[in-house]
Amino acid sequence: MKRTLYTIAVLLSSMAAAQAQTPIKQTREKLADLHLVGEDLVVYAVKTEAGQFLYSEKVGDQTTYRKETALNAGAVNAVIGANAAGDELYVYQKTGRKDAKIATYRWNGADFQKTGEKPFPALKNHSYNLGAYLSPDQSTLVISADLRKTKGYEDLYLSKWENGKWSKPANLGAALNTRDAEFSPYLVNDSLYFSQKAGEQAFVTSVPFAKDANPTGQPAKVGTPVNQEQAFTAGYKRIGQKEMWISRTPDGLYTAYLTGYAPVQETPEPVPQPVAEAAPAPTELTLNYGFNEVFMTPAQAASFDAFLAQQADSASLWVKGYSDNVGPAKAKANVARLRAELLKKYIQRYHANRQFKVETASDVLGSEGPEFRKVEVHLHSQF
Repeated sequence: MKRTLYTIAVLLSSMAAAQAQTPIKQTREKLADLHLVGEDLVVYAVKTEAGQFLYSEKVGDQTTYRKETALNAGAVNAVIGANAAGDELYVYQKTGRKDAKIATYRWNGADFQKTGEKPFPALKNHSYNLGAYLSPDQSTLVISADLRKTKGYEDLYLSKWENGKWSKPANLGAALNTRDAEFSPYLVNDSLYFSQKAGEQAFVTSVPFAKDANPTGQPAKVGTPVNQEQAFTAGYKRIGQKEMWISRTPDGLYTAYLTGYAPVQETPEPVPQPVAEAAPAPTELTLNYGFNEVFMTPAQAASFDAFLAQQADSASLWVKGYSDNVGPAKAKANVARLRAELLKKYIQRYHANRQFKVETASDVLGSEGPEFRKVEVHLHSQF
């Protein structure tokens, strides 16, 4: 039986920030984790019947999605940490029932090159799942597993690299470990972040953590928009000023989010400007999609937000998704429908206070090409 390894990383930032959240990937593939390398490369862990494997793509460009051959040396592979600079990944690789290691890979801007490896602790894990986080200096390993004498399902354990080997994993105690599953750990400075399962949902949680590796307070849920009701949040990171996580809804749709942060600046005194006649608000917008893409790129989201900002509150919008004629009939119809429905969900989630009235429709066009893969948004009276 193959175990699936989950990991979540969080880097804290005390900078005041303004939030700009964008879904960067929506799929029914089983995303287990994601990690940002550099400015725009995302590495995803995907669970399959054959195991767990790592893929990458450029943010906003799904055409670059590819399996990272160099990183997938095991039947189960997962990014469990990175160096402080963020250009080296620590990858868990399980190649046999009792054979697992941690390999280090450096990103050179084009591909990953292996630079070293060290053993993973020998564990008698009685759970189907396994999780881990390795600190940037590779001295501290936080593990999520069932090593017997657990408080419930998977518990959190701590192991230290001492004298060339890992210490025996120590259970972090009842303050953190409950009858539910605790997984996806990340330890940074004086805080520990992890996810906790609650029925069919999961939430990202944090707890103060002392230098002697003991919790010093009670765990608390991270706020919105990361944690949402009726969702399974299985991935969370904050790398520099970028925050990332994965949310799975009950219908099996996985959405990876990227939240960019920018420092909040004081607003300067306004300079009087000549009054110009306001241009009329646009009444329609067309968003073009790549082949089989069903969600917006960050640039499209910004364009769509600008369009909605110019509409009156409670305006009636008609959203129609289209597909070209490439592929099976059922798949084409589903893509066209999803393009419209996901745009409606975007409006309801990020512009709920505007109280827009939204109707959707979809159609498969009879021609082939990028201009037929689109969503049209109209004021209802104009459609």
